[in-house]
Amino acid sequence: MKARAKIFFILIFTLCLGKIGLSQDSNSCLFRNPLCFYNTDILSYLQVLHKNQQYDKMSAFFYGPLFESIGKSEFEKKLSDVNFGYSLKRVGVKEISKNKWSLTYQRTIMGTNENFKIDCELVDNACKIYLDKKQWDNIFQ
Repeated sequence: MKARAKIFFILIFTLCLGKIGLSQDSNSCLFRNPLCFYNTDILSYLQVLHKNQQYDKMSAFFYGPLFESIGKSEFEKKLSDVNFGYSLKRVGVKEISKNKWSLTYQRTIMGTNENFKIDCELVDNACKIYLDKKQWDNIFQ
């Protein structure tokens, strides 16, 4: 009787652990959505990387004509020269399609609040910010 109870307990325990592991993998949205970046949003996460001078990690979350035209190393150098330390707050999210979002942010620079929008898309299984010259000027003033 004790052997059956042990086997039954081990079987139930194994199934529970397996189910927990599967549910964590299937429900994980890390980097797949602009709001799933270590309990923050994409631009706030990039701001932390910028403050820590991790430009190589930052560049992985951009795509578009500006990023493609200058190359990764030149883009990282350009990131290192911009002012990205202003106060930032996400104030709106609009889902355009299943894999595209428009985010509205509010920044405060020298006591003045202003809003700007960025476009994000799921590219290569990670959420990335679309970047052209206009978007560059919007984000990095």
